Amino acid sequence: NCYHSLSMKATIKAMIPVAYLCAVLAICPFGQSTLAFIPSSPSTVFRLTSVRIQKIHSSAIAAASATYIKIPDDDDTPIPFVDVATNTFIDCYADSIVTLSNGITYTVGEPCDYAVALGYVDERQGGLVPLELDDPMMDDVFPVAELIIEEEFGEELSLQRTPQTLTLVGELEEGEEDDEEDEDDNFGDAYDNDEEDVEDDEEEVEILLSFEHRGKEFHVVRLLDPVLLVGTADSDNEEKRILLTPKEADAVMPALEKIFLQNQQGKS
Repeated sequence: NCYHSLSMKATIKAMIPVAYLCAVLAICPFGQSTLAFIPSSPSTVFRLTSVRIQKIHSSAIAAASATYIKIPDDDDTPIPFVDVATNTFIDCYADSIVTLSNGITYTVGEPCDYAVALGYVDERQGGLVPLELDDPMMDDVFPVAELIIEEEFGEELSLQRTPQTLTLVGELEEGEEDDEEDEDDNFGDAYDNDEEDVEDDEEEVEILLSFEHRGKEFHVVRLLDPVLLVGTADSDNEEKRILLTPKEADAVMPALEKIFLQNQQGKS
């Protein structure tokens, strides 16, 4: 049975075992899922949230020495963004190209597939807690979620452990909007919050699938704000981009984000 309350919001404060014990709590028809709020992404990616665009007014940056090139929207060539540390990659569509005063050119890309996350309910922390990709718990929970999606949807959908964000490969079916609220929805009663109460460092997500594992309630959620990744040129293969390391991201992401958002704001 699917959770029915579409207006429900929750505030989120940030190998398959031999005995496979996992109960599916809910598989919602896509497009009829519940909503929640999740902390914003780590420093190696950034999100195009309305809050960040509004704050750009008070975030001046000397961008005269930087160049920004917008990639045409009809350019749908997938570009592998490679994580050298894990030897994994995520396919992205190039959104823009930015050259900073350091002389380095960066490609800003958006994942070709749906950006999703795994999280669990923790009432002590006030709601849904997202799992970091390098969290040891992810090694245990990801195969469970992967198997559930495979069993329920076959070849239609596939959960991928891609770098910097999980992705869901396939086509989500958009269902009819349902404005009916379920007053008996315990999850909604426990975590229902008004949108204006959301903190600046939180973002809205859509709950796609819920299940129980090792006594915890987990959710696969779709990230509704665009997820933007940044890579530099690969000297060995011009068709690829190399994802920034955390150290590189700390040095350049603030400038890249401000330049990107300024140009997005200029278009509106």
